[in-house]
Amino acid sequence: MQNKKLVTLLTAVMVLTTLLSFGKDQDYRKPAVWPITEAIDKGLLELEVSGAYVPDIYHELVDKDGLHFGKCMAIALKSSVDSLILLRIDCGTKLVPFDETFQTMIVTKTVELPLYPGQSYSTRLYAMCGQIHDAPPYIESMYRIGELADSNTVKLAQYFDRYYIQNMIGQHALWAYTDEADLKDLEKYGADSLTMGLTTKILNDLSIQTTLNTEEPTEEVSPKNTIEVNKILIYCTGSFVLLLLTFTLYVLLKRGRGDKAKPL
Repeated sequence: MQNKKLVTLLTAVMVLTTLLSFGKDQDYRKPAVWPITEAIDKGLLELEVSGAYVPDIYHELVDKDGLHFGKCMAIALKSSVDSLILLRIDCGTKLVPFDETFQTMIVTKTVELPLYPGQSYSTRLYAMCGQIHDAPPYIESMYRIGELADSNTVKLAQYFDRYYIQNMIGQHALWAYTDEADLKDLEKYGADSLTMGLTTKILNDLSIQTTLNTEEPTEEVSPKNTIEVNKILIYCTGSFVLLLLTFTLYVLLKRGRGDKAKPL
């Protein structure tokens, strides 16, 4: 009888241990990661994207008329599924305005946003402006999630993410590429000789040529010019050697005649 109770107890302990272990595995298992464009296509969520800047509220990072960089874009999410998912937004993703008078924005920090079943919440994204002459985003300018930008823009965005350059220096590097902005253009947005050195370094590190870091062309010496220069050098050297030999012979001859003229 006691053995039967012992077996029952051990069985219960094993079942409980198995259930706890399964629950623990479930807790630590990473949920599915969905690229946000795929999640939208599959109808897994509803969302709204807009600028984060509120004109009536003071922001310490206001750049000219609005917020061009930093956490300057807002996103509101609502789950349409019954399980936890992660939404991935990659560096270099374009945020495209419905009103084309506003700037297209470039996501500059890759994020994975958790979305729980039935949950709705809002957050902000790191982004930079990709069109210097268009209007900056604000809370009432609405956007959609676009595709990845071109390869150089993606390289810039990944560089900003890797080295946490979510500031004016990075924004100017992006404008130098996307809008061919020069020093005169960027001075209107706070650029000076110090920041230009840092901005140019980013472009040089990524081998992206712009008006800010294009090297002055050096004059190449053609083979013909090289031959002409060599000829001149040879003629000059030969003339000098011949003149030296002539002078030496003259001195020696003069000395020899002087020795003969001396009386015994």
